[in-house]
Amino acid sequence: MPLPNEANEHTGGCSDDLKGFLSSTGPYLRVQAASRCLHCAVRNNVLCSALPVSELPDLAAISRIKALNAGETVTIEGQAADTVFTLLSGMLKIYKTLPDGREQITGFVTPGEVVGLAFSACYVYTAEAVGPSTVCAITRRGLHALVDRNPRLQRRLLSMLSTELSAAQDQILMLGCKNATERVCTFLLGLAHRAPKDGRTRPVVFLPMKKLDMSGYLGLRPETVSRVLRSLETKGLITRIQSAHIRINDLDAFGELATAE
Repeated sequence: MPLPNEANEHTGGCSDDLKGFLSSTGPYLRVQAASRCLHCAVRNNVLCSALPVSELPDLAAISRIKALNAGETVTIEGQAADTVFTLLSGMLKIYKTLPDGREQITGFVTPGEVVGLAFSACYVYTAEAVGPSTVCAITRRGLHALVDRNPRLQRRLLSMLSTELSAAQDQILMLGCKNATERVCTFLLGLAHRAPKDGRTRPVVFLPMKKLDMSGYLGLRPETVSRVLRSLETKGLITRIQSAHIRINDLDAFGELATAE
């Protein structure tokens, strides 16, 4: 373990907040937590963004980073819900399983979003990595303790739960009222709005999931999704720039297609 003066070498050029954080904790934990939590790539978009810097050591103590391969699960429907997961990179698919084994995909999780938030005793869905992904696993008991003493974290939690409810309502509307083109455009726009903002006027959407998974989520046949995507590409509204990436060329036109043909 480094001596105090050795740990101080890591503070050169740090912000005042980081220096205050480093001075309030043990040398080894300070540096570890600073690199893992304070400089987390999605920190500003996730639940823990409501935590002050002084409480990051507590967060580091109840969390760990886990790398996932495609097909690995972080939650399994019906199992005890003892951990909350924040997606740091990649994508997860959320699905429920019927008694006869059929699966219904109910959503896709993008970086900065959380799974396992609902405070039921068991997970109500399975969350599976679509491709190589990374999550931050936070113990639910530890999270409860942080929430109990932090009003800002409580408000952030309520906001995230409200967002989940709104997304579920939008999904019901899409499946009940929209045609194939509207569903595909709504889906792509949703991913574009959830992607990190990088100043692009023509956002690029990451689509690592299988066509079967996308079509299942949209309530369409795979060939219907392919037909709609080809039509959008022919009209110049989208451009396939890589095998798993699509650029939306006209957000306004896309928005109109998402609501009515």
